[in-house]
Amino acid sequence: MAYINYRIQTAESGWERREFVRNWWQIYRGDPSWTPPHFKRLLHALDARRNPHLARLDPRLAYVEALPARGRRVSTPHGPDPFMPQPVAMTLEVPLAGVVMLRDPRRRDKTAYLALYAGANDVEATERLLYYAVEQLAADGCRRMLGPVGLSPYAAAGALEDCWDAPPALHAPYNPPYLPELLGRKLRARVDSRLWHLEVGAPPPATGPATLTPLAPARLAGDLLPLLQAATENRAGFAPPDAEEAAFLLRWLGPNLGGWVAQVNERPVGFVLLQADTAVSVRRANGGRRWPWRLWLAARERRPVARGRLLFGATLPDWRGQGIGGQLWAQALRSAQAAGWRQLAIGPAALGSAAAAFLEKRGAQPRQSYALYDWSF
Repeated sequence: MAYINYRIQTAESGWERREFVRNWWQIYRGDPSWTPPHFKRLLHALDARRNPHLARLDPRLAYVEALPARGRRVSTPHGPDPFMPQPVAMTLEVPLAGVVMLRDPRRRDKTAYLALYAGANDVEATERLLYYAVEQLAADGCRRMLGPVGLSPYAAAGALEDCWDAPPALHAPYNPPYLPELLGRKLRARVDSRLWHLEVGAPPPATGPATLTPLAPARLAGDLLPLLQAATENRAGFAPPDAEEAAFLLRWLGPNLGGWVAQVNERPVGFVLLQADTAVSVRRANGGRRWPWRLWLAARERRPVARGRLLFGATLPDWRGQGIGGQLWAQALRSAQAAGWRQLAIGPAALGSAAAAFLEKRGAQPRQSYALYDWSF
């Protein structure tokens, strides 16, 4: 498809944010593998008045739209000339790429984020949006941009590099196969991670010094925040989540969260966070964009599913190597069996990390690959 009259639109008011989401949504809407976010959750997340975490990141919403054009033969004195197509524009602009630019004040290395990046297979739209981002961010003193990420990098980070034939797990990054090539024209791939998969079987025997109790997820934004920070250690320089970011992350992940806390002498030293993988229902409901589907999805999310997610898990550094991770792993598998999950998607976790070594030792297999891209300017 050819396009003409490219232009960049920005969004600041509530109405413009809704228009941004509507256009952003259309970019991947025709991809049957795309699992959209919950529509209302995304709208609320982009409203800085409702999201203190986002407010401090100075969000800037922008998208590229253009007019589709079709070829038409041009008449000459000697008849139609098939080698001179003349673009004839259709009447409605088409959204081709969208992004939320973020600057985290906790970072001191002049790095900004490209959040929620989505793009059609169009080189000019991609480059126009990236150059616009560079212009805006450089004016604010930034010298590097990193992405794609979510509104928190712990919600999603990286572009999918392979396994496009496999339906994506809930909360796992997704993009069409052409996106890494488009981003790679200007940006350089850096950090590499994998989503790990396991067929749920009998839990292995595990002994250790910890007592396991059910996890109240909201505590990860409170007294259990050090555990979440241990689980989100990273090589990309993302700031450890604070209480505001942790609270946003839990809201973004949505309902059906659960898990376990490991305690030694009543001190929390480890945890796992689990969730049913309802990606199939979310795709069918198009993220609940229409209110009847929103009601259907709310009811559907309470029904049993065949796959689960292990989103985060960690043991505090001073307590590693004592069998506590094995205790939490065995309990996670027992919970998966009790929920009827036949498969468990875990992570993502970076190759070469302690988490990846732990998962590999227990028979989990890495499949989907994700790469973060950066551009220094």
